[in-house]
Amino acid sequence: MKLKTLVPKSEARKMVVARRNEHADSDLRKKAGFIVERLKSQDDFIHAQNIHCYVASRPGEVETRGLIDEMHGMGKSIIIPKLNKSKKSFARFQFMGWDHLVKNNEGYLEPRVGIDEDMSDIDLVIVPALAVSKHGQRVGYGGGYYDKLLRGTFAPKYVLAFEFQIFEYLESSVHDVRVDKIITERRVIDTRNPNHGWY
Repeated sequence: MKLKTLVPKSEARKMVVARRNEHADSDLRKKAGFIVERLKSQDDFIHAQNIHCYVASRPGEVETRGLIDEMHGMGKSIIIPKLNKSKKSFARFQFMGWDHLVKNNEGYLEPRVGIDEDMSDIDLVIVPALAVSKHGQRVGYGGGYYDKLLRGTFAPKYVLAFEFQIFEYLESSVHDVRVDKIITERRVIDTRNPNHGWY
């Protein structure tokens, strides 16, 4: 029996940063386009009316601003997270245009205000990740904010990721919430059946 090789979160973060530096920005933009097109073909996306989506702000993240504009044009309701550091949680804000978002103290775009933390009406969550395993283990940027958010919904949880962010197994804890699908420039991985997730 082959033993699982669990990559520690700290090591995964370093590995992904190094891998990302091997790719030109133009290459990543092209691959991000493939990822978004693949996402749009998924039934969960097609049928979702209320979609919770991050605004890409960090180097190496799959760009979501064009996707948000497209979803808005489709008549979908896009919910953008607003970080509340004191509560270690996200409030929600319905996207109504980019002029309603501002840069926070860390330089990332987010809503000016958040309304509440209710996730009961969300049909799909598009989750950011620095690294993710084929089995749905996700490495974020620390703090556990998204894990708390994801525990509040039964909606499908998708990660948009480049192939260099994918690992076989990653370190995880009982508090970590696994994602359901990973969309890359090459494939869709169903984390419940990762060995047959090639599309």
